[in-house]
This record gives sequence, C-alpha cells and structure tokens, in this order.
Amino acid sequence: MMNTDQILPLISSGNCGAIAGLAEQGAFDGITAEEKRLLVFTAAQNGQAAMLRFLFEASHLYSPDPDDQGQTLLHRAAQSGNADTVRFAMDVLGFDPLQGDLCGITPLDLARAAEKPEAFQFLTDRLGISPDQCYRNPVLRGFHPDPSAVRVQDDYYLVTSSFFLFPGLPVFHSRDLVHWQEIGHVVTDLDSSGLASLPGGFGYWAPDISFYRGRFWVVATLRRNEKPFRLQMITSSADPRGPWDPPKFLPLDGIDPSLFTDEDGRRYILLNPGAMIAEINENGDPVSKPRMISFGSARIKPEGPHLIRRNGWYYLFLAEGGTGEGHIETALRSKNLYGPYESCPFNPILGRKNRLSPVQRSGHGKPVQLPDGRWYMVYLCSRPVAGMSLLGRETALDPMTWTADGWPMVNSLKGPSCLQPLPFPNLPVTAGRREAWISPRNDPDRFVSAQGQSLILRCGPDPASTDPCSLLLHRQTEPLFTQSFRICMDSADAGDLGGLAGYYDERSFYLFGIRKESGAYSLVLSEQIGSERKETVLATLPEASVRLSVCGSGLTRTFALFRNGAYESVAVIRTAYLCDEGLPEGKRFTGALYGLAAVGTGAVVFQET
Repeated sequence: MMNTDQILPLISSGNCGAIAGLAEQGAFDGITAEEKRLLVFTAAQNGQAAMLRFLFEASHLYSPDPDDQGQTLLHRAAQSGNADTVRFAMDVLGFDPLQGDLCGITPLDLARAAEKPEAFQFLTDRLGISPDQCYRNPVLRGFHPDPSAVRVQDDYYLVTSSFFLFPGLPVFHSRDLVHWQEIGHVVTDLDSSGLASLPGGFGYWAPDISFYRGRFWVVATLRRNEKPFRLQMITSSADPRGPWDPPKFLPLDGIDPSLFTDEDGRRYILLNPGAMIAEINENGDPVSKPRMISFGSARIKPEGPHLIRRNGWYYLFLAEGGTGEGHIETALRSKNLYGPYESCPFNPILGRKNRLSPVQRSGHGKPVQLPDGRWYMVYLCSRPVAGMSLLGRETALDPMTWTADGWPMVNSLKGPSCLQPLPFPNLPVTAGRREAWISPRNDPDRFVSAQGQSLILRCGPDPASTDPCSLLLHRQTEPLFTQSFRICMDSADAGDLGGLAGYYDERSFYLFGIRKESGAYSLVLSEQIGSERKETVLATLPEASVRLSVCGSGLTRTFALFRNGAYESVAVIRTAYLCDEGLPEGKRFTGALYGLAAVGTGAVVFQET
C-alpha cells in the first residue's frame, strides 16, 4: 500500500529523483486509481509542472478522472497559479479551462483567485477572454424548459413551457441572447386556457415561436387528461408583449410542435413522434395530413423537431433519448423536404460528456442565426442538486458551428458548457427584473390584491386538489434562497391557513404557516408527499400577526419564527419531493417553486420583510 506520508511531500517539493527511486522499489505497485489521482492532483496543486510531466511520462502514474466534486487536474493546476503546470494540463493532457465543477467553478475562475497571477495571465492570453467577458449557463435559471427562440432584426424573443401554471407560456426578450427579461405571456385568459382540473405536468408543452409576415406566431401542445389527449394550440400577435389572438386548437395528435416557412413561402407544422410534417395555410390551419419524414438518428424517443433551410439543405434537429440523463440533440439533413434524411456523422451534436458536469440533461434545442452569420442554439438543461433535479429543466445557450461539408456542431461537441464567451461583449447589459407571479390553474388577479406594500390573498382550496387554489409562486432559480414575510390572519376565518409554500405539484408541496383556531393561532408545517399528508403543530402563537422565514439549501428547508428580536429555527426538513425524481408517479416535468399560500375561506395579508 502506498505510504502517503512519505510520498506526498516529495511530490509537493518536485523531487522527481526520489519518486523514481521509490518507483523502482515497488512503492507504487498495486496503486489504486484514487491514489493515482491524489498524486497527480498534489503535483498540480503545488505547481510542480516537471513532477506532473514525470508522473505521466516516466512513472505512468496518470489519472484523467475528475474528483467527486467534478474538479479536474486543470482545476488544481489553476489553483497553483503556475503557468507551466496549467500549460501542460491543457496542451498535453487536453483539459478544458472552461469546464465547470459541480458548483460551476472553472479553472479560469480558480486561476483568477490564485495568489500567483501567472496562470491567469496565461489563460486570458490563450483564450482571449476573462471571466468578466463570459456568460454562465443556464442563461434562464430555474424551471424554464423546452426553449424556442427567434430573431427579428437585432432583437431576440424566447418562449418556454409552463404546463399547468398560469399565466402560461412566458415570453422573454433579449438583445444579446444571454440577459433575458420576461415581457409577457401567451396564455392570459384563464377561461379559454383549458387548464381547469389538469394534473401536475399536464398543460402547455414545448412551445415554438416564429415570425411570419410581420406577426409573431406561437404554437404549443395542450396536454389534456381526457380525449383528445393532445391538441395543438396556435396563436399570433403583432407585438410579442401581447395581446395574443384567442388561441386556436388544432385537432392534430402529437407533441412538441414547431412552425417552418420554406423559401417559397409555404408554411408547415412539425410534430413528434420523430418528425411529422403537415402543410398549413396563412391562418395556421392544416391543409394536409401529417406525414412522418424521419424517426430520428438515435431512434430513442425522438421529439422536439425543428427545421431550418441552409445552403440548399433542409436541416432537422431533434431531441432524443428522453428528458433524463440520456437526453441529447441530434441533426439530420436532406435536399428534399420530405426526405430521406441522413444523420449527422457527429451525432449527438449535443449531449452530456461528463456525469460530474454542473450542466446535465441537455437537448431539445433550436438554432438561432445572428445578424453577422454566427449561430447559437438555445436548449434545455438541468443542474444537479445533491444528484437530483430540484430546479427543474432550465434554458442554456451554446455556439453552433458548421463543418466545411455543412454539418452542425454545438460547442465543438464538448457537451453543454458552463462558461462561454459573450456573443456580444460590447453590448450594454439590461438589468433583469423578477418574473411575474404564477399560480397552478388559477389567475393571480382573481385572488390577489395589493394594498400599499402588502399583498392580500383571498383563501382557496387546499393545494392537494386540482381546483384553482390560492398559491402565489415564483420559480426557484438557485439551490440557496431565503424567503421571509410578515403574515397577518386578522381577516382569516376559523380553520384558515396562511403562510409560505414550497410547491412542485398537487402531490408534492409543503405549507409553513399560521392556522387560525377558535380563539387561538397555531404555527403548523404541513407536507404533501404523494398520497401521504403529514402535519405538525410547531407552536401556539399569542397573536394573529407573525414573521416567518424559509431558508433553502439544496434539498433542505429550514423554517424559522421571529420572536424575541431574532429568527428562531423551529423545523428542518428534506424536500426531495420537490424534485423531478421526487416521486415515482405522475408527469414530473416542472421544477421547484416557492411563494405564498392562503387556504380556507377568509383572507390573509402578507408583507415581505
């Protein structure tokens, strides 16, 4: 067994001769992969470039694997600040300075933070960028799946799925493809939305946005719980902010629709399975029956078809492999709209390359061409939190290039990126703003009113039903968050509950709040986990108005009550049920949300603190 206490000091000091002598004596016979990684990581972290080369070349003690935090040998070399060590790790060993660990930290980030500046100077000279000139994926954080984007002159517009949440199908605007602002929603009339009583995971799936003859068009699948189970909603607007025309529902089976306009002006709708295509007229009505043109490249759950025309070729982009760990994006092409389509020899053009990458589950992409001819792809991804998809599927962005013989590649086939140069580094950044409140199957305007700095929520049904309950929610965008409100139950009825909520769907949520009893108030924590409901009374309260907080850290939630001048923790729970993988039932397609809840028949007043 390797004598770590004897060997590591020699590695750290760069004593290659002593290491060679120990190797001849058999000190490294039977060494494990983990021990090899320890040796080379130690050399790299101490900036011992000669030792690192010696270990790889002379002693064959090489280890290309990342550690359990996703850090590579180049991460450790960057920490040393030694340029020669970084150069060897990049040029000879092939590590990527923009590859993030599980926290999204790259070697470039670590080199900037190192005590010695040489490695950072080397990397910025080599790459031609600094971290300040880059963006980080995902560009839309939190539950924003199935993105579709379109460019109109110098502006970009994007839509994502919203499922059973209202208002539906959020619309975003950007000038640089990186900084997005929510500017409205496509589905804004609850009565015509078709969302009533739909289970979690149903509703509006995989929208596509396009521009045709001065109008913006959005098409999406409405996934229902009764026949016909799938309808295609289509609408248009002269302004992406709205108002949008009343939705038209096409009796076409399938999911993930998109629109394509050919060079001759004829328009088509695409659907899965695979890629089904039907011609439509100017009003969006089908004028032919759907016809399958390809079942994909991998032929594993092909969906999300998008079609573009370039240099005489029709290029078909498909999401394949399902929406889990095997999610990928593939490309095919044909000289004829109806095929046959040949697969790109580099397929998948986008997919996971490293199970310890901070960005996973990449696919369902749509290409966008910039005014200068460059291409990018927006696509869905997921950031693991404790190995689970707490934040749902998010929206990422990577450059797409073309080979000399006309095949697309996303991010040079390196998989989803963590850090990437800004597409438009000289554009001023427009400050983002918080997205609108959303609610499951309900319009917030129907149960929320503002009074100064306070929000008044009229109470509604328990969130465990598919009735339009009184939940006012935001998407959780990071593993860490804090939420704190003063809650007043003066206008509540006996039995009402008002408080803070964490929500995935009607089978997966918690409520932390005040229940008004007959002449008293109780602090309660209620959890819905599948078919099981657990409720704990945490304290008896002397008054109707209290301050509560929730701190989220990964899968853990810490609940606190403000008393005696400070917040005091009253409960800590694990909320794996807020993740896609949290329950083995239903359609788990959304992501964790948090906000305010009012259950019962009266009203509850909230004021953010």
